[in-house]
Amino acid sequence: MKKQLKGYFLGFLSAVVLTSGVTYAARTTKTIEAFYNNIKIYVDGIKVEPKDAVGNTVEPFIYNGTTYLPVRAVGEAIGKTVTWDGTTQSVYLGEKPGEKTYLTDICYPYGGEKYSVYLSSKGEFLSLGGKKYTNGIKLRYSNGFILSRLNGQFQTMSFVIGRPDEDNIVDTTVNFFVDDVLIKSIEVDGESLPKRYEIPLNYGLHLKIATDKEDVGIMDIVLK
Repeated sequence: MKKQLKGYFLGFLSAVVLTSGVTYAARTTKTIEAFYNNIKIYVDGIKVEPKDAVGNTVEPFIYNGTTYLPVRAVGEAIGKTVTWDGTTQSVYLGEKPGEKTYLTDICYPYGGEKYSVYLSSKGEFLSLGGKKYTNGIKLRYSNGFILSRLNGQFQTMSFVIGRPDEDNIVDTTVNFFVDDVLIKSIEVDGESLPKRYEIPLNYGLHLKIATDKEDVGIMDIVLK
């Protein structure tokens, strides 16, 4: 059945648009006609009951051939926190820009050999264990390494490490040095899924990460 929405929608409609190419650059006020048809939402085969922030059921609807879903319900169903920023009129699913301090953003490698850097700001990613990761590095071949200046600002570093999906299944070792002292050696099993680690930086000045023989991805590198 059709329902005439007599009220006005102010600003951003809190919905996910299941089509592309639509951008609203300015704040507008519209009266719209929406079609409600008992639309159901499934995530990986499991039905989702969409609710708003206070637990009220929110029904998806269709407007001008586009299906709108409640962004909070969909985000939480896929394991993402949902945040609304009224100042910038922005909805964030998952991490907000600036929430984490990434090595690749503020301590970009100044030197090294046989490495690549992946930045979320450029839409770059590396696949480890079938999942896409960004804000990290790939060390290539034997003796690939990077050098970064920490400038005594950080206590710890966390990251996800694993063999890139496109590479052969070969074991390798990654060594982490802070101020030329070996802090951690990680054996990376070529057949295992990527794992998250946290290592101490002890407010050191200088970081070196090196692989001994094969390609490895060190991604989502967060400094604290």
